[in-house]
Amino acid sequence: MKILMYAVFEDEVPYIEEFANRTGHEIVQETDYLSEKNVDLAAGFDAVVTQQTVNIPDMVYSRLAELGIRQISIRQVGYDILNIDAIHKAGLRASNVAAYSPRAIAEYTLTQLLNLIRNNKRYYQATESGNWLWSAAPQGKEIHDLTVAVIGAGRIGSALAEMLHVLGAKVLAVDPVYHAQNEAFLDYTNLDDALKRADVITFHTPLNKQTNGMADKDFFQKVKKNAYILNFARGGIIQTSALLENLRSGKLAGAALDVLPNETEFMGKIQNPDKLPADVQELMSRDNVLLSPHVAFYTNLAVKNMVEIALNDAIALSQGKHIENEILY
Repeated sequence: MKILMYAVFEDEVPYIEEFANRTGHEIVQETDYLSEKNVDLAAGFDAVVTQQTVNIPDMVYSRLAELGIRQISIRQVGYDILNIDAIHKAGLRASNVAAYSPRAIAEYTLTQLLNLIRNNKRYYQATESGNWLWSAAPQGKEIHDLTVAVIGAGRIGSALAEMLHVLGAKVLAVDPVYHAQNEAFLDYTNLDDALKRADVITFHTPLNKQTNGMADKDFFQKVKKNAYILNFARGGIIQTSALLENLRSGKLAGAALDVLPNETEFMGKIQNPDKLPADVQELMSRDNVLLSPHVAFYTNLAVKNMVEIALNDAIALSQGKHIENEILY
């Protein structure tokens, strides 16, 4: 089978080559993301795989179908870049990698939470300027004294909840889907109750009509004073203007963000800080805000699994088989 992989980055290459050698499939690598400009590269291939934060235009799906492609597989969890209705209308099937390594994102979320509550950014900045005084930052907090609201208790959210529970935190979960096995380490509740009680609010939901912009002005009005906000899911969940308003006022104790609504303007690039969007510059300037370049997933195991699971699913879909990761709606 001949497979075209779009948006390949350097760290994926060894896993792609190992897969090709082991399975005998021909895999051609393209560094650019899938778009209307390069969709015709798929001519003569049996399957396509991509990974990107840029939306795929609807015409790409119909063109893939014209080229004889029967599927589109993305090697990532979030599939807000896809128009599932348009995909099905074109006669294609789609898949994502729903669980390449939930622990990778959960561990990184926990890492940044610990950095936040111990004021590590302030201490790093202070010591770099020669200030070695304890008073360079306020006293830190300890996990076991905190109540954490996990918004979205799926694979990633529940993995984080279990870690937090082991460390002694009180964990609340807000999720439309109930899993009885999670009761061992979290308590399900509604959003309003979680916001009223939580010292930490962390998002682990997909980006869809229900979650797009959910952390808005009204949302933050319900949040308790001195809460921390974490987002390691999708940037569009939080309205940056509302977040900044509550950071400026001092209502929020801090924030850690691995994703931003406008991240496609600068992520994956070497960017002059002065050229960044104004809201991003303001977030960067705050000593109680931690920003990272959408790397919560970025571990050796996660990259390996993203490549192998996506390729296996692409092959199966192109052969008309059923798979666990197919996106149906």
